[in-house]
Amino acid sequence: MKILTPLLLSGLIFSSCAPAPTDIAKIRKDIEAINQKATKEMLSGAMDTTYAQYTDDAISMPNNEPMIRGKEAFREYGRKMMAMGMKFTKVQFNSVDVQASGQFAYEVGTYEMTFQMGSMPEMSEKGKYLTIYQHAPDGSWKTKVETWNSDAPLPMPPSGK
Repeated sequence: MKILTPLLLSGLIFSSCAPAPTDIAKIRKDIEAINQKATKEMLSGAMDTTYAQYTDDAISMPNNEPMIRGKEAFREYGRKMMAMGMKFTKVQFNSVDVQASGQFAYEVGTYEMTFQMGSMPEMSEKGKYLTIYQHAPDGSWKTKVETWNSDAPLPMPPSGK
């Protein structure tokens, strides 16, 4: 009995120190709210506030373009796109999977967008994305790394005939 009591108390203390189980449903809801906010901002053309959602050292790996590093580089990238006349008329994100462990979560999803660049005709695109989020000290989730690519195949080079 003298040995059993300290063992039971030790077990109780150690089990109370275990991390709380991850609430994936809540994290998914938080991420979907991030996506809804981004959708509204993309459609309105007011994307500067979207970049507040990123960590200062965030990394973006856009389709067919060089890597972008840091929140300020993201803002500049967005400004250039808007200056070229990019306007979104449809934006839809669909979370397919959300998982989390510790301070990181990831989202796998699909997207559909319709947009216009200057005087060019409207274009539509479907694709998929992966976003890694980091849990911020204020309790929010911030985008740490993102990448996306189109489902459309690259155009074939002209035949040499």
